[in-house]
Amino acid sequence: MDRNEFHLFLKKYAENKCTPEEMELVDHWYELIGDDTELSSMQEEEWQETEERLWEKIREDTRKPVRKMRPVYRWAAAVAAVLIGVAFFFTSRDADQRYVNAGNGNYKEAINKTAASCTLKMEDGTAITLFPGASVKYPLHFTGTKREVYLKGKAFFDVGKDANRPFFVYSKKLVTHVLGTSFMISPSLNDEVEVSVRSGRVEVYEDKIIKPDASTGVILTPNQKVIYRQSESSFETTLVESPQPVIQKNDSTSMIFNDESLRVVMESLENYYGVEIVVENEHLYNCPFTGGLTQEDLYAKLDVICQAVGAKYEIKGTKILLRGKGCF
Repeated sequence: MDRNEFHLFLKKYAENKCTPEEMELVDHWYELIGDDTELSSMQEEEWQETEERLWEKIREDTRKPVRKMRPVYRWAAAVAAVLIGVAFFFTSRDADQRYVNAGNGNYKEAINKTAASCTLKMEDGTAITLFPGASVKYPLHFTGTKREVYLKGKAFFDVGKDANRPFFVYSKKLVTHVLGTSFMISPSLNDEVEVSVRSGRVEVYEDKIIKPDASTGVILTPNQKVIYRQSESSFETTLVESPQPVIQKNDSTSMIFNDESLRVVMESLENYYGVEIVVENEHLYNCPFTGGLTQEDLYAKLDVICQAVGAKYEIKGTKILLRGKGCF
């Protein structure tokens, strides 16, 4: 946060537009300089002088080296946390402004004001399903080497394939880049955004126009998702809540097994759902399995298998780990 942004943030406080948390943090700043005058009762000159003193005190305390957790350092740590929060406020504002300015006024905007989802068809074959309250800005005709849209809220995308023109979705501080695939973008009420992939491959990274020092991001494949935390600029990858099959069901994927080794069963599940399954103990592969895995849900299938072979499973990032003694 630079000096001008600090001024704008204090102005927001003076206009009583801060959240309760932001007001409390500004009050903490004010306590740093030990002034007894109420901020709300200050005249213009007093306000400017106080602002300058606050800015200098914050810069002084946040430059101090880290030592034992003494009272002064605790204040410095609190100020550092405030600066992070304010930086998030301004980058979020920049992200909102980018949506407002999308296409320099030449983009159309679709807003779902209903209580149900609605689907928008685009000229390239892309279908965008907007959830209630969501909106998207898009051009009437895609020109050039990119297809770009701007999203606010939650939406599911089924992108038309065009290897020569990748598809970009700008949502808050995130960029989602695809060639042809289907995926969901779900912002939460806090600072998180979730991107989950149904089919194809998706690249998700921070918008470098809004955040020049953006991190590299992640690549997602079917049944994977990423949780992006804006305040931390962090990406956490894991599996979706309900993995869907990535291949068409036929006779070879009937999931009926007769005294097959667990290795064969696990390979069938991996191919069917596109999810990597690993075992902690190689002896688990020796266990035989007989039964029909007719459940559509992957985790329900795993429950049946684990009960049969005396194992347990857990999700580790984008993989599934099986634990158990195995068979000899």
